[in-house]
Amino acid sequence: MRKGTVTEKLSLTTCVLFAACVAACASDHQVSPWGAARRPQLAAYVAPPDLDAHLRAIDVEAAELGLKLEVELRGALPRRGGEVVLRGYGATDAIGRRTSAVRVATPRGVVMAAGPLDSGRMDRSQATQLIPSLLPGSEPDATEQLGAFRSGTDLNRDGAPDVVLRNEAGALEIWAVLPFGAARYAVELAAPPRFALDVDRDGTLELAGRIRVAEGDPIAPDLLDVAGFEGGRYTHRSDAARAFHAALAAARAGGSGADAGGQGTPKEPAKDDAARLRGALERAWHALLAGRPAEETLAALDREPVPPALREAFAAHRARVAGAAPAAPGGAPAREGPRGPPRAGAPTRPQGASETPDRR
Repeated sequence: MRKGTVTEKLSLTTCVLFAACVAACASDHQVSPWGAARRPQLAAYVAPPDLDAHLRAIDVEAAELGLKLEVELRGALPRRGGEVVLRGYGATDAIGRRTSAVRVATPRGVVMAAGPLDSGRMDRSQATQLIPSLLPGSEPDATEQLGAFRSGTDLNRDGAPDVVLRNEAGALEIWAVLPFGAARYAVELAAPPRFALDVDRDGTLELAGRIRVAEGDPIAPDLLDVAGFEGGRYTHRSDAARAFHAALAAARAGGSGADAGGQGTPKEPAKDDAARLRGALERAWHALLAGRPAEETLAALDREPVPPALREAFAAHRARVAGAAPAAPGGAPAREGPRGPPRAGAPTRPQGASETPDRR
C-alpha cells in the first residue's frame, strides 16, 4: 500500500484539528465537577447547623479551664435563625482571684468567647461577666436571673438578641448576637456606663454613668450622663438623652445668685456656698449635654462667686464640666475659666463613674 506524502499527511491533520475545533466550539464546555450548577453551593463550605455539638465543645473547653457554670439563658435569633444559648462561668485564677467567662452559641457556631482573663494580664478592662438582666436605676447583679430586660432578648428593638457583660471595674457592655458572630454596640457617654435608666419611659433602657467624686469632696456635684439607643449605638446625643438633660438643667436653674445665662430666672441664694456651686456645676453639666451653647453656659458658670476655700475643688469640677462640651468649630476645646486651669494632676475630662448608681 502506498504511503501518504508529507503534504497529504499535513492536509489530513489539518482536517482532523478543524473538526475537533468545530466540535469544541459547539460544546457548552461543561467540565465543572459541580455539574450543571457550574459553581459550588454555599452549603459546601458551611457546616450544617448543630447547636448541641457547639454546646458540647463549650463543655469540653470549660472543663479544661476549670470553669463552673453559673448562669444559662436562652433566646431566639430573628427570622427563624434558631435558638441562642448564653452561658456565664466562674472560676478562681492562679493567684486566688475570682474570674469569669462568657460563651454564646447559635446553631452555626460559638459566636462569643469572653474570658477568663489570664492571672498575669495587666489590662483587666475586658468585660467577661454575664449580667442576666438589667434593673433600671440600680447596678446590675450578676446573680439575678429574672427581669424584663434580660440578656438573650432584644434590649434595644433592633431585631437582634443582646448580651450584657460587665468588667471588673463595673463598666457595662452590650453585644448583639448574630447567627455567625457577635457585635459590640458603641457607647458615647461622658462616664463609664455602670447601670441603666428608662429616662423617657418608653420601655427601653438608656445606659447611664456618673463622674467619680472623691470622698470628702467639699462640693461633690452629681454629674450624671445617659445614653439612648439611636443610629445603631448608645449615645448621649440621642433625642431621649438630650431631653433628659434639658429637664435636669431646667430643674437646677434656681439657687444661684449669678445670671443663669438665659436658662432660668435667678432665685434665692443657696443655703451655703458649696450647695450653690454644686447646683451651678450640675446645671452647666446638664445644659451642655442638652446641646446648649458651650460659650454661654460656661460664661454663666464662671460668674459664680467662689470663696478661696472652694476654688481648688471648683476648678477641678469646672474642667470636668467643660470636658462634656462638644468641641468648638475647628476642633478647639472649650475655653479655660477666668480662675485659671486646675491644679496639676487634676483631670480635664470625665474620669469615671460613681459607685452609687442609685443616686438620681
